[in-house]
Amino acid sequence: MTTGKLNVYLVRHGKTMFNTSRRVQGWSDTPLTNEGIEVAEFLGRGLRETPFDAVYTSDRGRTIETAGIVLRESKQAHLEINELRDFREFGFGKFEGEYEDIMFGQVMEYLGFKSVEEAFEKFGDDGYQIISETVEKIDETGMSESWDTMVSRLKNALETVSAENQSDNANVLVVSHGMAINTIISFFDKSLINPELANASVTRLGFENGKWTIEAVNDLSYIEAGKTILV
Repeated sequence: MTTGKLNVYLVRHGKTMFNTSRRVQGWSDTPLTNEGIEVAEFLGRGLRETPFDAVYTSDRGRTIETAGIVLRESKQAHLEINELRDFREFGFGKFEGEYEDIMFGQVMEYLGFKSVEEAFEKFGDDGYQIISETVEKIDETGMSESWDTMVSRLKNALETVSAENQSDNANVLVVSHGMAINTIISFFDKSLINPELANASVTRLGFENGKWTIEAVNDLSYIEAGKTILV
């Protein structure tokens, strides 16, 4: 257990090629676009006043690339990037690389809804879980990950971070993925889930006395601050 407060800066990776073309990107991977590189640079500059003690990413290239840019621009490139497979995005199985509209269209047809918005209105805070479970059900290849498996590994990832960073008031950078971050948010307060989680946004978590708290979701202030800082 940490002796002081642990501050976790949970960042969504920069925009990628699949994000731009609106293709499903879970375990599959594409590099950052020029826009994705730029927003990661802004974020890094905006974090120059935040000294990190450790850095974690998933094992996907887009999170590793984002973390490298953030560390370079925040003048902390000396820090080692620790890759944790447990911080991966949900695995969409046969839908990896498919257009999002096609996957969601099949999911909505199975559930009997006309749109994703209608489904989320019905399921509320459980929308992500219902959609994930449906993806697994309609993936006849069996390659899709289960919701429970993702939840378990993400909880393991948080436990790893808290166990490995026990100094007082440690700051830790974690670069992960949109759905993974929203799933982590759901562990503590489902009402704070944000389907519009922006690329390079910061969700801040605190860990103290064995308890996690959410301090900010989809915080873009570091990006905005970085835009004003010269290289």
